[in-house]
Amino acid sequence: MGHQRLGKLPALRLLPEIIRYLVTCGAPTAALVDQVTAVGKDALKLAVKDPVFIEALWLLVRIPQAAAAEGFQKEMRELGLPSATSASLMDILIAYDSALERVQRQSHSNATDLGEMARCAGLSAFGEAIRDRLPSLWPPTAEDVRASVSALKGTEQFAAMAHRFYSNFVERVIHYYVDRNLHNMVGIDRVAKSVNDLRIFNDAIRRHCDEAALIMRAFAKDWLGKNHYKDGKQITKDDVRRFSTYSVEKIRLELDQRKGAS
Repeated sequence: MGHQRLGKLPALRLLPEIIRYLVTCGAPTAALVDQVTAVGKDALKLAVKDPVFIEALWLLVRIPQAAAAEGFQKEMRELGLPSATSASLMDILIAYDSALERVQRQSHSNATDLGEMARCAGLSAFGEAIRDRLPSLWPPTAEDVRASVSALKGTEQFAAMAHRFYSNFVERVIHYYVDRNLHNMVGIDRVAKSVNDLRIFNDAIRRHCDEAALIMRAFAKDWLGKNHYKDGKQITKDDVRRFSTYSVEKIRLELDQRKGAS
């Protein structure tokens, strides 16, 4: 469960190179690359202190377990998700989003933009994971939705959701910074002349985040397998906070290792 490098993936090098390319038409901008990466690393370190970030990840663990339980309606109510018991896809996602919104409201001074990004990242990761398992040849029934959600309780499935969550979160953080500089990137006299150029840029950021977050996928699988399935422990928010602290450090190390790759 220690930190293991994945090795240099060619696609990863696109992010710093495209930033250099779009902002300065090819001139070196190492300081900008370092700043963009630093923003992602610092945001991850701060995010583990945000209650919405922790709640978003904790619910990704607990909702599938609740859906798989015999008394799943009671389990969902105990999680504060009574509307999820009707088990339509929309109801499940709305219940998840509403739970995070409640934490935001209760946090007051502790609520941050990072919490909002975590909320969106969690909703996206959860929704994608459920949709991937729903039948495509007929409209899903309530039982189909429940089965799809409960299938996410396994270690492999949680690892995939956690990977998506962290990847989506870092991507949103980077865009939070980079999008402020779009006016410096696009124009007739600049290299980025079209929407297609920006699409290439956005694709590079997405791949950068996916690959940097991939480092913790095995860790997430081992963590849930040991704590819940081997030791029989009910995962708490404090457990998720400790897990997140280790996961964030792994991703920060990966971002640091990959910074300015060429």
